[in-house]
Formats: sequence, C-alpha cells, structure tokens
Amino acid sequence: MGNIKKSLSENQTILLTMDSAEYNKIMINSIKSLSTGTVCYVTTNKTFDALKETFKKSKIIMKNIVFIDAISKTIKKTPSQKENVYYVSSPGALTELSLVIDKFLRHEFNYLIFDSITNLNIYNKTPICAKFMTSLINKIKKGKTKAIFYAIGSKENELINQVGTYVDKVISTN
Repeated sequence: MGNIKKSLSENQTILLTMDSAEYNKIMINSIKSLSTGTVCYVTTNKTFDALKETFKKSKIIMKNIVFIDAISKTIKKTPSQKENVYYVSSPGALTELSLVIDKFLRHEFNYLIFDSITNLNIYNKTPICAKFMTSLINKIKKGKTKAIFYAIGSKENELINQVGTYVDKVISTN
C-alpha cells in the first residue's frame, strides 16, 4: 500500500481497493497516518461504536476525527448521540448523506475517508451509486480536503471501475 499520506500529498482523491481480508489492517494503518490532521470519517460499513473500539485498541487518538455514521441507524432506531459523530438514516439515503457530507466539507478537514463505496451497492444500483460518488468527488475537488475512498473487492466490480475514472489515483492492494 505504501505511504497513504505521501500519496495524498501528490493526489487529492484516491480510490483504495482491497480484499476483505486486508480491510482492517489497511483501515487502521491509513487512519493512524492521517489522524495527526483533521479527519471526516464517513462510514457505511462499521458502526461508530465498532470503529471507536477498534481505534482505541490500536491506540489511535480520535480527538481530530469526526464521524458520519450511516450504518448505526439501520441496526438500532436511535443510537445514543455522542460528541464527534453525526448519524445518517442509512447508506441507501444518498441525498441525506450528500447533504451531511456537504456541511462537513465546509469545515475544510484535511482528510475525508469514505469507508466504503462498495457498501453503497447493497442499498442502491450501480448507476445511482456512481452518480453519487462522481458528485461527491467533484465537490471535494472544489476544496482543499484530500479524500480516500475504500473499496472492498476487485477491479472487475463495475462501481470500482466507474469511480476509478474520477479519482486522481487508484491504489490496488489486491
């Protein structure tokens, strides 16, 4: 995978494809290297509570990280409100997710991590997900925030292929 921080210094948007077996290691390594800056972590994969637990075990300091959690409300109706986390109704609620990300991007975070684009396909068809991702990438490119998009799967995945054409760089670990 190399140094993700170095790759982001040369590219504003990166699509990082990986096997599911490598996911936890890559996720932890990338957040460790980026958490010295301000990070907006969008999760469609793991709940905020699960990520918090994983980050604590890995001794990741979370004071610079704000979360947009699109998965917790699909599991329990009203997750307890906590500092540094905003809950979206589901990964399928792309309009709601887009509006929340827009609000957060105005705060000019150093980094945005989107975990993961392939989870969007569970809730919406590929063309809808691709349109959402294209719009998000274009919004990011208008500002200074650097973004990394996780994708679990292979380059044969249609969504990964489409999103790969819009980002500055695709890094494949599989």
